[in-house]
Amino acid sequence: METIAFALVLLAALMHASWNAMVKINTAPLLTISMMFGFITMAGIVILPWVPLLPLALWPWLLLSIVAHLGYKIYLLKAFRLGNFSQAYPIARGSGPIWVLLLSVFFAPRSLSIEQIIGVLVTTVGIIALSPWQRLKGQGSVVLAALITGIWIAAYTLIDGYVVTHSKALVSYICWLFILDGVVINLFALKVHGAELGHAYTKHWRLAALGGGLSVAAYSISLWAMTILPVALVAALRETSVLAAVLLAVVWIKEPLGPRQYGAALVICSGLVVLKLAS
Repeated sequence: METIAFALVLLAALMHASWNAMVKINTAPLLTISMMFGFITMAGIVILPWVPLLPLALWPWLLLSIVAHLGYKIYLLKAFRLGNFSQAYPIARGSGPIWVLLLSVFFAPRSLSIEQIIGVLVTTVGIIALSPWQRLKGQGSVVLAALITGIWIAAYTLIDGYVVTHSKALVSYICWLFILDGVVINLFALKVHGAELGHAYTKHWRLAALGGGLSVAAYSISLWAMTILPVALVAALRETSVLAAVLLAVVWIKEPLGPRQYGAALVICSGLVVLKLAS
């Protein structure tokens, strides 16, 4: 079962990279993300009558997670405004597992073996190395925004990981998480963009629906995997989506890989081997 979970999280990373690539459609990033999660909300509302009630004790955790997910989206978009996608994204996604690892070691020191900690660190270093650091000189604001994004990622990862590993309400929690997350981000987008949100839905609804489906599948797999594998390990595996995004750029956009990307990819693969041998 651990091998299956390991493989499925890597598949989820590819799905995550795919829907992030879809953010490049001809509209504002906030509108794109809002549309994707808007379709997720609609799907969640449709299946809600067949989902068990969410225990009252989990609602405070759910609301905390919604705040963390919103903070992640706001700061990720801020990092994108301040710098390029290739600069901010690897730092944001790569720093998340580091924060998760530090907190996991502090609060649950027996949840990870030394080998797993080494694997998480090696994988994360490779992910962060994909960012073109030589072009980040004098752009401290980009790095800061990306690092804060990573903190928000760690926050919702630990919150959601705690819930799914300490309760049996996985399906109910996922359903309500996606419903409320979509509502909150759409209200935020409506405040920022107004009527543009409705026009974007009309023009790009097919692509947004596909992206929303990939997002649901990717995060649902990750949450399920947290019931089998340590949360920090899942966090590191999930963030290999950065490598998947680079590979998608090579295949779709025909962008060449340089020595740095090859080296970072080798480090990531080495970390994955360590994680698999240690799991």
